[in-house]
Amino acid sequence: MTDSFEDYQDLQGTGFEGREPVKPEDEFYHSVYIAGKTRKNHINVEELAGKFQIRGVEYNLDEVNMVITHTKELLAKVVTQQGRDNIECFSFKEGAPPWYGTSRMPDGGARLCPMTSAERAINDYCNPCRAQIVVGGICCKPDGSPVMNEDGKPVFVFIRGKGTKYSNVSQYLSDMFKEDLPPVFDPPTDESRSFEKAVVNNKRFVTNITKGTAPSSYGPKEVFVLQKGIALKNEAVMNILRISKQTVNQFNDKFDWSKGKQASGYVQPAIPEGVLPIDGTTEQTNASPAQTQVQPDAPAEAPPSDKTFSFDDIKF
Repeated sequence: MTDSFEDYQDLQGTGFEGREPVKPEDEFYHSVYIAGKTRKNHINVEELAGKFQIRGVEYNLDEVNMVITHTKELLAKVVTQQGRDNIECFSFKEGAPPWYGTSRMPDGGARLCPMTSAERAINDYCNPCRAQIVVGGICCKPDGSPVMNEDGKPVFVFIRGKGTKYSNVSQYLSDMFKEDLPPVFDPPTDESRSFEKAVVNNKRFVTNITKGTAPSSYGPKEVFVLQKGIALKNEAVMNILRISKQTVNQFNDKFDWSKGKQASGYVQPAIPEGVLPIDGTTEQTNASPAQTQVQPDAPAEAPPSDKTFSFDDIKF
């Protein structure tokens, strides 16, 4: 008598179904990067060296604008094997410290992450580990109106500050934290003010991203230059917070590589239905952010724009 497959249900979840790689155009988050050299990409578009690329969306831009929805500092020990970078140990720095890496100690115990770069430097295993900052958000025009894809959905993008790109990203977020801004939560409390400085301040402005250079052991390297653009009205800021809350799972799924994923090549989850629409007046557009020029010397304390986010018709 032949055994039934039901006799082996304990093996459920130990097989492999196989997955088709997600096309860059279909990703929820799209990588923003500066092309290192001119070459043709996956759709035969020639990406020009030194220009911004939004993978799967738009190419050869002089600048990118975004409204930040999420930021995250993480730790990654990357080793190069056969010409390919692999993550040997990773920490998503969940919650309050202490944080732990994905690799185990020789005795099988959890590996405690050193708190600072100085502490990592004196630990033989952790010495190669480096902090990175991921900044995700909604791609927009300099006036704050969202860039939409062909399906009428907002374009979510991210930059990764690592290596020589870390310092500028870290400094910008630190400067935003230090901003003394009028509260958006009423009535303000000590707790709400602390929350706003850490979480809300960087969402209150359009962030303009251009290219700069920084010195390195191998000569000048191209880096992101982040500048504070136009201010958003409180109503728009609150709606950005709601969108941030509703898309935090997508952000964590993309960048928490401790769940057995690498930085790319895994299946992205479906976009959630019914994510909150945003009230506003600005007409939505499919235009590239490069089609509108932003003034580089715009005042840092620009008043809130009359044209703010309008996501009335957005369906995620």
